[in-house]
Amino acid sequence: MRITHATRQYAPGIGGMENYVALLAQEQRRAGHQVRVVTLDRIFDGDGTRLPEREVIDGIEVVRVPFRGSRRYPLAPGVVGAVGRPDVIHVHGLEFFAEALGWTRWRHRAALVMTSHGGIFHTPFAMRMKRLWFATISRATLTRYHTVIASSLQDADSFGRIAAGRVVPVENGVDVAKFAGLAQPGTKTMIYFGRLAPHKGVHRLLAWFAGLREVDPAWRLIVAGKEMGVTIAELRLAAHELALDDVVEFHGSPSDEALCDLIARSSVYACPSGYEGFGLAAVEAASAGLFPVLSGIPAFRRTLDRLGTGLTIGFDYGREVDVFLEALAVFEADAGRAERLAAPLASFAWSGIADEIERIYRSATGGRGGVRPALWPQEATVATVP
Repeated sequence: MRITHATRQYAPGIGGMENYVALLAQEQRRAGHQVRVVTLDRIFDGDGTRLPEREVIDGIEVVRVPFRGSRRYPLAPGVVGAVGRPDVIHVHGLEFFAEALGWTRWRHRAALVMTSHGGIFHTPFAMRMKRLWFATISRATLTRYHTVIASSLQDADSFGRIAAGRVVPVENGVDVAKFAGLAQPGTKTMIYFGRLAPHKGVHRLLAWFAGLREVDPAWRLIVAGKEMGVTIAELRLAAHELALDDVVEFHGSPSDEALCDLIARSSVYACPSGYEGFGLAAVEAASAGLFPVLSGIPAFRRTLDRLGTGLTIGFDYGREVDVFLEALAVFEADAGRAERLAAPLASFAWSGIADEIERIYRSATGGRGGVRPALWPQEATVATVP
């Protein structure tokens, strides 16, 4: 089957959606499919450098298109020509790519599938306009799509209101082997890793952590991630105002190897996020053996229900510290926790998720595959990224 993924951001960009597309594309490539990724030619939080128009990254063809406008709604009409002639176009996220490819289906004639990735409600910005857009433009656009893959039960509910009968819940896959078993239970070090974005609530984590240290001053905190709307300088200032300079360390955009080293010094993963479409880092943390302490948003509650471990708290200064310490003690006293977590973690593995998605593709194409011309109309010289 010939598959094109359309996603606003991809490698070398770092983030949950980039990771999702890369891991799914790799599973599909291993299954023998021809896979291409079409994305934008600049990283939103990068230095503005235009990336190569065409590359091969880990065996996946990547085609990049220029865009105008803001990151909130980048206009990139070149996506329509860049997708080629695949059997399936899998669009990630509900924005310009989804609309452009939906309304030009007469041109590419591919079956259209979309993954929700939280939709457009990650932040309160322009919420009234977003709701109107979702109920009108998005509703009309999704009539062009065979299936909307809801990446959470929350998304299944919201998208079901505008695409009734076409929404299928398939929760995200996670690379549960990447950090497996790295944590060091018993250490009094807590870690947050993920995007440094406003909705992640790292400022709230710092304040709550200050309250934890009033009860037990032995605790330390590691904050690791890429600046995406929140800078490390801002967080350092907040830590200073809370008298945490010597007990909180910050690591900007750590490599996977460096992140492994940081996790290996930690026993707890904390994330006070105000919104998640899924919450991939929390599952990665659990696979490492970290105790997950999360905000009580629906996506995190669902994750902890599936894992059967972890804690949700409000991350208010001075509150629920005793609750956390008691729950952590119970977790660390459970000698069989690794064996008990094995089956729940396996349910997040990518191989099964990719099989579910392939069944959706087969339904969308009527079972056909491999009957169209090559994705690229002519051979192209591509660079290989190791």
